[in-house]
Amino acid sequence: MSLPRSFPIQVAGGKTAGIPSVGFGTWAFEGGPTDPANPEWIKKALKVAFDAGYRHLECAWFYGVDREIGEAIREYGIARSEVFICSKIWPNFYHPDYVEVCCDKILQGMGTDYIDCLLLHWPCAFKPISLEALNDAAAQDQAPMAKKGMALTDDGGLIIDWQWTSEPIARAGGHPEGSIVPTWKAMEKLVEKGKARAIGVSNFDIADLKALIPHTTIPISVNQVEAHPWFPNQDVVDFGKKHGIVTSCFSPFAGQKADGATLIHDPTVKQLAEKNSMGVGQLLQSWAVQRGTVPLGKSGNEERIKANFAIRKLSDEDMKALDDLERPDGTGRSIDFRKEWGVDLWLKE
Repeated sequence: MSLPRSFPIQVAGGKTAGIPSVGFGTWAFEGGPTDPANPEWIKKALKVAFDAGYRHLECAWFYGVDREIGEAIREYGIARSEVFICSKIWPNFYHPDYVEVCCDKILQGMGTDYIDCLLLHWPCAFKPISLEALNDAAAQDQAPMAKKGMALTDDGGLIIDWQWTSEPIARAGGHPEGSIVPTWKAMEKLVEKGKARAIGVSNFDIADLKALIPHTTIPISVNQVEAHPWFPNQDVVDFGKKHGIVTSCFSPFAGQKADGATLIHDPTVKQLAEKNSMGVGQLLQSWAVQRGTVPLGKSGNEERIKANFAIRKLSDEDMKALDDLERPDGTGRSIDFRKEWGVDLWLKE
């Protein structure tokens, strides 16, 4: 039995749409073939990805490659309707009056008139410099934070805007008046205007979802979070399934830990990949889809791009072996800005 090529997501009006079960990530980091200093990498990678069959792109205004993504779609000659674009609103646009500003920047950058699924990038908001600064903001990854319209402390730190931050996080930070609900309502208006066909969130834990769900008129379609065998985020995945929210997973191959360990070089992962005649990325993406989540792997390597899309069903024994790699107490998490931002994300209930 083959793995599903799409999952249903709930959208406005009690209807459902389909989200491709494997996405292609477009975020870049310094060094290697996907260095943000050379955004043209994404155009080359997307040609390979489209050839391989990818039709789901994981994007965000903050990534700074919207123009290149739009150009890649047009140059390849694929119809816009055949590509599922998921993008994200950066948190300094969370004032309800500013959400559409960010959305319009994404649309203009890509040269499209709608986003298939638009997410709130984080459950906390950041202070913007001003509306004028946001109107002029540029998202190129190498641009300084101030150029992105973000207010900063004297030592260059980000400033949390508690007013538009998820209620549980704001309350834990001593700001019980904070709520992301007005921001969500601004997202719903984008659906009504046809600028987004579905909306969702990213990096939300169960407490954040519980606080938001009662206030939604248009449902949360997707919650994009980190998830991989070291950090499966199972409680969030299960909560999403219970409430009709599809979980998409960034960093499906994890990152390098402080001790130098990497998931892709884990002996169990390598052994299972060899046993199944698969690449390690292909194995990990297959595990993700088989558990009902949407992996968003990224690569600048042609062969790995192709292999990562070729998901295959794994045996129950192999699935359990990967499940058993979970590290205790959330220590398998790769992306964690709590100390850097000075905010208590991912609160337990």
